[in-house]
Amino acid sequence: MRIKKAFKIVLIIVLSLLVLWLIVFINSRIRMNKDREFLTENGYSHLVSVGDHSVNVLSYGNEKGHHRIVSIAGFGDPDPCLSWRRMTTAMEEENQVIFVDRAGYGLSDNTSQERTVENIVADYRSALRNEGVEAPYILLPHSIGGIYASYWVSKYPEEIEAVVFMDTSEIREYVPDQMRTEPDPAYLRAYQLDRMGAGGLGNLLVKKMLPEKVYYTPDEQRAEYALALLTFQNSAVIAEDTMMSRNMNETWNMLVPNDVPKLYISAEFGYNTKEELIADGGLDRETYLKFFHLEQNADNDTLYGRYLEFCKKMRDKTLSPYAEKLGNCEIVCLPGDHCIYDQKPDECAKVIKDYIDKLYD
Repeated sequence: MRIKKAFKIVLIIVLSLLVLWLIVFINSRIRMNKDREFLTENGYSHLVSVGDHSVNVLSYGNEKGHHRIVSIAGFGDPDPCLSWRRMTTAMEEENQVIFVDRAGYGLSDNTSQERTVENIVADYRSALRNEGVEAPYILLPHSIGGIYASYWVSKYPEEIEAVVFMDTSEIREYVPDQMRTEPDPAYLRAYQLDRMGAGGLGNLLVKKMLPEKVYYTPDEQRAEYALALLTFQNSAVIAEDTMMSRNMNETWNMLVPNDVPKLYISAEFGYNTKEELIADGGLDRETYLKFFHLEQNADNDTLYGRYLEFCKKMRDKTLSPYAEKLGNCEIVCLPGDHCIYDQKPDECAKVIKDYIDKLYD
């Protein structure tokens, strides 16, 4: 009798959890459909076919302006059409700024097509061509977007007017045992849990990863969360992460220096003085004591000195060879966070605008 009673209790608990999971799962799908409707109604949706899938293409600014500036976002960046525009608005009066979301990002379709650098660049080119945006373009990549921009400008230099790299991943050659062939474990686990509808984790995780931004309107904040949640659901983003080392190697090995003007804005490695570091909030002492293997009693001058040496080493040993292999690439320092367009939008816009204007003096 006791065994039967215990079995009934366990069965009731299991059934209750299944019902709760089903409710959360259904509610999640309903919410996502409403998010899609909201994004469409508020002008965030414009799908353009690139073959077996479509990608979202949003244009701002002056269609008859001097230049067509094409954003190439970093890994997992779901909303450059929102977060970048604090920077790009300053360029839109005289230029057209186009945001092309890769497959799996935001409202762009998911795809089973391999996320090789060749296929990703082909998607960008097809999307712009099919949208009627004619070359040449000024490419504006951030983070791993630099891989795709580097491939593009080397493979099709006649299509590119200039490239401005915003703290992009510094491309280098990987030896086989350094290459990563699996996606980031934390991102993959979160993706798998959310796909199973486990407790509606997606919405909670997105809000944890993306704190509210005081400069967004309520509708913009809702749009950011919706675009992030849609991105979080797609296997194409996982596939892109898996191919990152491969794509970096392919790009490095095919780079051919050319005369297309290029500017590399170094943010994370752009610090030259202790005063610059302090102005940006200083260093997290515990983190960098461990990073540089320093004793707990090391003074701040030693810690800051080591960090500045590290920045200079990265510029000299990694960024400079990358810039040399690109050809005609200038490196400028704008010290700050990796997402420099968000941290210092006005300063970043000025550097970009001044560079573009200089090209045509």
